[in-house]
Amino acid sequence: MAILIKNAQIYAENGIPTYQGFCIDGGRIRAMTNNEAEIDAFLREHDNKVNIIEGRNKLILPGLINTHTHSPMTLLRNIGSDLPLQQWLFNEIIPRERKLTSRSVYYGSLLGQLEMIRSGTVAFADMYEPFEAIAQAVLESGLKAVLSVPVLHNRWENGARITENTFAEAERLIKKWKGAGDGRIDVICEIHSVYLYDDRLLHEAVSFAKANGLGIHMHLHETKKEISDCLEAVGMRPAAFFASIGAFAVPVLAAHCTHLEAEDFEILQQARASVSVNITSNLKLASGVPPLPELLAAGIRVGLGTDGCASNNNLNLFEEMHLAGILYKGLRGDPALVSPEQVIDAAVFGNRICKGADADLILIDLTAPHLNPLNDMKSAVVYSMQASDVDTVIVRGEILMEHRELKKLDEERILYEVNHVKL
Repeated sequence: MAILIKNAQIYAENGIPTYQGFCIDGGRIRAMTNNEAEIDAFLREHDNKVNIIEGRNKLILPGLINTHTHSPMTLLRNIGSDLPLQQWLFNEIIPRERKLTSRSVYYGSLLGQLEMIRSGTVAFADMYEPFEAIAQAVLESGLKAVLSVPVLHNRWENGARITENTFAEAERLIKKWKGAGDGRIDVICEIHSVYLYDDRLLHEAVSFAKANGLGIHMHLHETKKEISDCLEAVGMRPAAFFASIGAFAVPVLAAHCTHLEAEDFEILQQARASVSVNITSNLKLASGVPPLPELLAAGIRVGLGTDGCASNNNLNLFEEMHLAGILYKGLRGDPALVSPEQVIDAAVFGNRICKGADADLILIDLTAPHLNPLNDMKSAVVYSMQASDVDTVIVRGEILMEHRELKKLDEERILYEVNHVKL
């Protein structure tokens, strides 16, 4: 159904214009207008069968994009706290993950997507399996997603790790799911990290991505141990190793990049790679602090990610914005470091409100005490807004939440299911 948002204030880079009519049709932004005749014509075109939303005391923001998460890890929330990454992952998380079923992953992902909708996220880049359990959840939630198809798998024999490729299954999944959900689902290759698989198979995985015209989603330079282990094993830092096997010949989404040196920046710059900074997760696991100011100064495309709920422990991008806006000021003693505009740009990761664009947007309730007086809207978005201020979420012109009421997902059922998963 077409949507008309009346009296809409819109976040724009050059100000906060107000329009009497914000028209959405066919999943796209049709018009932003103060012309009453144009608004009337839009209503007549649809025989007045238009969902009308009052936008007074609301702000329309581009929907937020979570550039790195593991949505089913809601099931592992608050497990293994206060441990370093390697111990947390291999001693606490992976043993429990082996107990997860496709059904539990499906409901865990639904919970993650529900949480993202409630906190204003319209799209996310996910890395987890089984792939189809997550893809099915995306079909039902209405969100957009870039899902990472696994191309390598580990099995264990007598305590030894054996890495195998899963190319045949990956090809089936790509054919079935790339472009599914009327284009809401995209597919990318998962190469988890340099340390999880036999490095000989990583070459094959990169070749598979190239042959299928897919990008790669990876963890990169997350911890000092990852880097030192890679140096010991192959004599190169992880970014250099991946460059040596051609990984950066395709689009790369590199999560974390917490510890970077000059050569790493150069590799990322030349490759035009995208970097997802996951500040809360890195802080909680004591992995370090991603060099966001330097990434921005280098012109590297940067997005914000939450990582999974086991290491964050939520999927709230408003918290990530707040941290991104204040952390570096305090650490570096420079109050001008990382501006609100830069933080918002990272949080929306290219999502824009303009005529002809997909209608992927959120409405913020501006009546909360902590948002008044507004004075400066960009500062308010980064320093004052909370996830609970998200009133309405629209993806591809479909209302997923209106006045905090979910329209597609059964929250009670999802909460029941995840609370009965045995780990």
